[in-house]
Amino acid sequence: MTPKPLTDYPAGSTVTVSEICGGCKARSRMLALGLTPGCPVEILSDGGGPKRIRVRGCEVVMGHGECEKILALDGERGCPICKCVSASG
Repeated sequence: MTPKPLTDYPAGSTVTVSEICGGCKARSRMLALGLTPGCPVEILSDGGGPKRIRVRGCEVVMGHGECEKILALDGERGCPICKCVSASG
């Protein structure tokens, strides 16, 4: 399965962060927001521009350009760091 950017997923999808692309500042911001590899992300709304997502129980709005830098896989697998979602769903 090939990771796709968050921009490719519709509202209602739950995906798992696979990789964060981009420069140091972009990666630092996303990591500070809790978007770490292995963490599940729920896409709450998708209006073609900014996306509203839920990560680690918090809602975040991210621009289209930022969402393109976050590669994810379909489905939630559970966060290996904070266990915010169990591996069984």
